[in-house]
Amino acid sequence: MAQLVLDGVGRRYGEIEAIRDISLAIEAHEFMAILGPSGCGKSTLLQIAAGLLPASFGRVLLDGAAVTAPPRSVVYLFQHYSRSLLPWRSVLANVAFAIEHRGFSRTDVRERAMHHIGRVGLEKFATKYPWQLSGGMQQRVAIARALTAEPRVLMMDEPFSSVDALTRLDLQALIQEIRLAQPMTVLLVTHDVDEAVYMADRIAVLTHRPGELAELIEVCLDRPRDAIGTREQKRFLELRHHLLSMLLRRQDAA
Repeated sequence: MAQLVLDGVGRRYGEIEAIRDISLAIEAHEFMAILGPSGCGKSTLLQIAAGLLPASFGRVLLDGAAVTAPPRSVVYLFQHYSRSLLPWRSVLANVAFAIEHRGFSRTDVRERAMHHIGRVGLEKFATKYPWQLSGGMQQRVAIARALTAEPRVLMMDEPFSSVDALTRLDLQALIQEIRLAQPMTVLLVTHDVDEAVYMADRIAVLTHRPGELAELIEVCLDRPRDAIGTREQKRFLELRHHLLSMLLRRQDAA
């Protein structure tokens, strides 16, 4: 089990109210996307959910226990992957870092790290350094490190926004494949409507700042999903139209 509950969560920065009274229940093994315009507090909400930032109001519960600091079972995948990797460490050493202090033997740490490096298709690059890799490959290293920690909850803050369109599709497919093989609860922050519909089970749509929950949408698309076929389905197109209309309408009213 890894149920995550946000109960009346709000956050202020002095006189500025970033998010207001957000309540969500993310069920075990569910993939939820948080969608909204830039500056609506999506990343703030994710950081609060991860225990990286305290809420000004409300609370966060993970399996009924209050989250007041980053739980060991939660892994946070940052938007700027290049800043999260250690440039003086090889790919293998970066991935191994996730479990180096958990009491495993050196051999076990290496085997576990190499297993997940293989899962993201970087076996031949284990001895390379981050600066020797493309942006998409660096993000694969960050994903492998996250998976090596064997999280029960994976939180991703616009993880594919800094790569090109084809690499983005490739990484989206990779996360989908991994999640089928390694069930976990996933919370994704994005401003990309297509990405939210393609990847999520449910989508929480936030308003402009202060971010409030405007709508909670069931995606209802079969899995596994296909980068081309899924995007051509009637349900996908209907949701895409609905979400774009909602976001554009709210932007005009802002």
